[in-house]
Amino acid sequence: MRLALAVALLLLVPAGARAEWTGQTLSSPHSTIDSPSVIVAGGGGALASWRFQQGLGNGSRAGTEGAVRPAGAAGFTRRVAIVPAKRIDRPLTTLAGLEPYGADGAIQALILPGPGDAPQARIGVRFGKVDGSFGRVRTIRVAPTYSILRASLAVNARGDAALAWFENRGVRTDRVYVALRRAGHGFGKPRRLATGRIRNVAAAVGQHGQVLVSWDARGVLRTRFKARGARGFGATDTIRSRKTYNADMHPVITPSGRTVLAWSAQFTSEGGSRGPIHFEAATRAAGARRFARARLLEEIPSRADDGLGHPLDAVVDSAGTVAIAWRGAAGVRVKRGPAPAQTVSAPGTTAVLSDLAAGPAGRLVVVWDGGVEDSASLVRAAVADGAGAPFGAPEDVSAAGRDSHFGAAAFIGDRPLVVLSSREGRGKPVAQAYVR
Repeated sequence: MRLALAVALLLLVPAGARAEWTGQTLSSPHSTIDSPSVIVAGGGGALASWRFQQGLGNGSRAGTEGAVRPAGAAGFTRRVAIVPAKRIDRPLTTLAGLEPYGADGAIQALILPGPGDAPQARIGVRFGKVDGSFGRVRTIRVAPTYSILRASLAVNARGDAALAWFENRGVRTDRVYVALRRAGHGFGKPRRLATGRIRNVAAAVGQHGQVLVSWDARGVLRTRFKARGARGFGATDTIRSRKTYNADMHPVITPSGRTVLAWSAQFTSEGGSRGPIHFEAATRAAGARRFARARLLEEIPSRADDGLGHPLDAVVDSAGTVAIAWRGAAGVRVKRGPAPAQTVSAPGTTAVLSDLAAGPAGRLVVVWDGGVEDSASLVRAAVADGAGAPFGAPEDVSAAGRDSHFGAAAFIGDRPLVVLSSREGRGKPVAQAYVR
């Protein structure tokens, strides 16, 4: 499918603070558009994706579509179907991860209906390219009587990969699994890493094939680490921290082998009462057997969820420094290595973190919006233009006069790219891309 030039190649360049960002419409209007993402392979090609729903009620259809930007192109040139649309009153396939590797490779992780259209009880992968072409689904595991939840896909530049997930089997019998891939091969058989009360899982893969899997064991975080060249995972390491209910985890592994696990957590009772939100990080030195005690980044009082963004994100920049972004009391904050945290959003504004992305030469971009309650929300960004450089002033990414949310970021060379959902007035939303 070709993107219609009259719609998809429309430049959106209003005057003012965001004049450096140019926009392109990627999709036709849909009833809803959310969960955008964008990946860029080593050769410079990019693949954007977004989840959509068309229509309302049981007769509506939902799926995931995307757009392709070839290496060297001035913009996205064609639309592709990533997960074909299906009626929402039937079990749906969920895109659980999309990651690039090599010059033009890409891997999808999918949670699919089980045998006989049972609820999501099968997990698989598809290999393809950032031009949107993907092969058949390769099933990793079938759990016909249990739901597979919260899959996490991590892939390094050469194609080593880890796909982690957990199965909701009961109160204390949930299971954490991981399937590993060595570059140039398929995924191996799933390995069970833990059994217990599981609520979330996250994975990271290092430059040399190291793997970390972390999981929320309802109140504590636990991890298992596979060192470079090791055949199996080490013993379970329980993170020494505050209680970690409903943890949103972001593990990263630096080129030196140092591992950082950052997370947000908040206790919520069955009656609806909520505790404070705390943001923490723990570090495992290269060669160490366990993580050091977690350090508190910030604690803020409980507040209504007006954002639906990511409370926290973490990346490794091209210089090997870990950067952590979170939505603090004063706005979106970023801590890079040992330097003090910097508040990047404007004082006195609602700022809901969407994404943090790393580019070449130590560049970073952090993206946020005004929250779902703001009907005139702008997607904004701040850019750090080098290793150790502070973030610049907030910039308006999306066009003024629209309602824009959920920005996902990457770099095309040294230029930051943001894909987002946006609509004008009471119209239906479309997916858009903006580049600086």
